[in-house]
Amino acid sequence: MAKHVMVDLETMAVTPRAVVLTLGAVTFNPFTNEIYDDLYLKFDLDDQDKLGRDIDPNTLEWWGKQEPKVMEEAFSSDGRVSVVDAMDAFHRFVWGADKIWSHGAVFDIIILEDIYRQIGKPIAWEFWRCRDTRTLFDLADPEMEKSAEQHNALFDAIRQAKGVQTCMRKLGKTS
Repeated sequence: MAKHVMVDLETMAVTPRAVVLTLGAVTFNPFTNEIYDDLYLKFDLDDQDKLGRDIDPNTLEWWGKQEPKVMEEAFSSDGRVSVVDAMDAFHRFVWGADKIWSHGAVFDIIILEDIYRQIGKPIAWEFWRCRDTRTLFDLADPEMEKSAEQHNALFDAIRQAKGVQTCMRKLGKTS
């Protein structure tokens, strides 16, 4: 059984040092329709301020134009956990994955790797296990529809995992 992880972040900047609002992740088999487990974490913002992580005014302006329900979820203080606890939970979740996917080669994974380095924890994957959905989706368009739920990290992770599964079917990949 293939165990891949899809991860999505919602952030307050677009730099490797971006403050992370939320993390959504799912384990899935890219060659079937199976999605196994999910994880949703809201990172403590004060912890990240102490680490000197970035907040960009343009990103905040962009957030102000999103669906109110999604914006409220991303910015509410309910359920936030320390950066260390969030990364420990994510580390356990991703451990042993065959591949780790994100929507873009230079965003989510790069931000997570930066946080791992900042808190002195080992990265939970080897660099060669990382995969990029943007490239795959350009090659084998999964024809995914837009949704009002976009920019909810867990919803996006599930949607992107399903997109990978669709692309693999289109490409005739079975393993």
